[in-house]
Amino acid sequence: MDASLLVVGGVVVLGASVLGGVTGFGFSLVCAPLLLLAGFPLADVVVVNLTISGTTRVATVIRLRHFVNRRRAVWLVAGCVPGLLVGFLVRDAVDDAVLKVGAGGIAVLVAAYLLFRPPTPREGDAGPPPRLQSGVAGVLGGFLGITTSLNGPPPVILLSRQRAEQREFVADMAVYLIVGNGLALLLIQLGGGLALDRLGLLLACWLPVALAGNAIGLAYGSRLPADLFRLLTLGLVVIAGLATVVTTLSGR
Repeated sequence: MDASLLVVGGVVVLGASVLGGVTGFGFSLVCAPLLLLAGFPLADVVVVNLTISGTTRVATVIRLRHFVNRRRAVWLVAGCVPGLLVGFLVRDAVDDAVLKVGAGGIAVLVAAYLLFRPPTPREGDAGPPPRLQSGVAGVLGGFLGITTSLNGPPPVILLSRQRAEQREFVADMAVYLIVGNGLALLLIQLGGGLALDRLGLLLACWLPVALAGNAIGLAYGSRLPADLFRLLTLGLVVIAGLATVVTTLSGR
């Protein structure tokens, strides 16, 4: 592999990891379109993103384990299983461009709606998160995760809509990404899609960089005001979704 391409990818991974540490989910949303733009194939980008995103979330769960909303996290994870299975079955039957444009377009539309139509604040005695909403978000995230690695938008939109407290937001996303990404990689391995002879070098070079970037972002993320955090997370979904659509339609 060309050394300059490896360095460019490392810079992308570092920046995306810092944002991922701050927001709790933004790694794949930023990393995927930029790596695709740099010339990496979709299959490699999916595996790299799933591996790094899931691995870096382990430290987050350890640090924020007391803030995990178990009810919501369980239903997000349970929902992602059928989504992963459906995505695994159709990923080779549907054109990559269709999957990427569809994922990016849906993310942009829904996130933009939430930005311009913010939900009313939850009451202090609000009940637990609805199971159905969490399950549906998990299904959609699982499908998008194994097909495009963009599994963040559905649960992010759910958490934003429910106005989850910032540390709870990050903790729930971490649990969801660790389990969902791990299951997605297992399915890809069973389908013969893990080319470790090629991907091993990328992961060996980029994973340490990602862990360092995530630690930096995690250290500073909790200092953001709640409204700024929400604006950053939803804005990130919009920007990354648009980048995915544009790069795909441009034929890159």
